[in-house]
Amino acid sequence: PDTLRCRHNLAVTLGRLGRAADSYRTASEVAAARSRALGPDHPDTLITRHEVAHALGQLGRWADALRVYREIAAARRRVLGPLHPDTLAARHEEGVSLGRLGRGAEALELYRDLVEQRTRAGGPEDPDTLRARHGVGVSLGRLGLWPEALSEAREVCAVRERVLGPGHPDTLSGRREIAVCLGWLGRWEDALDVYRRVARDRENVLGPGHPDALASRGDEAHCLEQLGRSAEAVEIYRRLAGLRGRGPAPG
Repeated sequence: PDTLRCRHNLAVTLGRLGRAADSYRTASEVAAARSRALGPDHPDTLITRHEVAHALGQLGRWADALRVYREIAAARRRVLGPLHPDTLAARHEEGVSLGRLGRGAEALELYRDLVEQRTRAGGPEDPDTLRARHGVGVSLGRLGLWPEALSEAREVCAVRERVLGPGHPDTLSGRREIAVCLGWLGRWEDALDVYRRVARDRENVLGPGHPDALASRGDEAHCLEQLGRSAEAVEIYRRLAGLRGRGPAPG
């Protein structure tokens, strides 16, 4: 078991380094070994299978990831119960996979059900409840229901800011979703203000070279392009190229 635990951690680390194929191979081997030694429904087996599914998603194999996440959720529901945090975590990843596969209506239905379950388990302001509500908003947007998506994003962001703080990664992710909705509604000036605030806060919290901070500046540049301010967008892209060339800041 200790050897398998080390190999599981190796698979996780490989995934965090972006080596998805190596992570998938290692996690698959560990999951098979744990299934033989501990049984297919053992929590350690299931957590490694969760890593297998995560690696499949990184590889773009979302249909396979969805199948594995569903199997994990079913096993955890049998062993741990429907409201156990691990069961609900697997269901959340089902929703992510459905969204990636373009199955927005199914994802929306799942997330709405998950919001109810998370609320019963942890309350309406629990971070996982808010994460499920974020999934509802994203799914509404993918279905083209942008006014509804904007309303949900604003409500979720307001609660996150109060509960988690303005600089928490979940709060910043929620604020970015507001900007996405504003852009799709053609309100690019408003979107630019929000994107810039997210970029500034991410740089302050994470550092200017962090991937999330760089992505936010990319969002800002895209917004400037939509507003016809191409020269400003080009300047941001040049700065981003320099930062990415140096790699992420330590920390």
